[in-house]
Amino acid sequence: MVVRLLQYADVENTYDSPQRIGRLAGCIKELRDERTLVCGAGDDTGPGVLSLVTEGRQSLPFFDTVSPTFETFGNHDFDHGFDAIREIVRRSPQRWIAANVERNGAQFAADDTAPTALVERGGHRVGFVGVTAPETPDINPAAEEMTVLDPKPVVREATASLRDWGADYVVVVSHCGDDTELAELDVDVVLGGHEHEERIEHVDGTLLTRPGDLG
Repeated sequence: MVVRLLQYADVENTYDSPQRIGRLAGCIKELRDERTLVCGAGDDTGPGVLSLVTEGRQSLPFFDTVSPTFETFGNHDFDHGFDAIREIVRRSPQRWIAANVERNGAQFAADDTAPTALVERGGHRVGFVGVTAPETPDINPAAEEMTVLDPKPVVREATASLRDWGADYVVVVSHCGDDTELAELDVDVVLGGHEHEERIEHVDGTLLTRPGDLG
């Protein structure tokens, strides 16, 4: 069976339009099947008017509806502080993966997140690693107490570990923007976010995608 990846990213203020967020959720549910892994590449809890009112919790009904497999952090996911995003992580159904986000010298929300994950679909073992834009503490005042490491060496090390653990494929879920340098590593797919222009291409044999803004 072929492994299938379905991606969304930068949902942001889509929640302010019930019709638009409903169409996005419906599209994901319609396209999903037993071979599909659904991934969110960050900025999927904010910003937006509803995000200001609910501190990002308006994303929870969407997450519950589409039941993503994995999610990583975008810069706007920290808009309402660390406690708010940790509550969302705890209450949402997907597994949050973040390999390069630290606070107070340790992995951020280590009790509720993981740097990597390994799953099986259709007889294949697929490894995932999540990374966030290193400029996040500089562009989001609510995240200034964080440290976001250079994603390239982090992904290189995580990929080696995932291969050692038997991964047939390695997927990077990235909220870093350009992602070209990540695609040049020993990975098979980079699912990107942060920049709002759509992108679908191959770089050194790695599939590199970005869905654009508003999901």
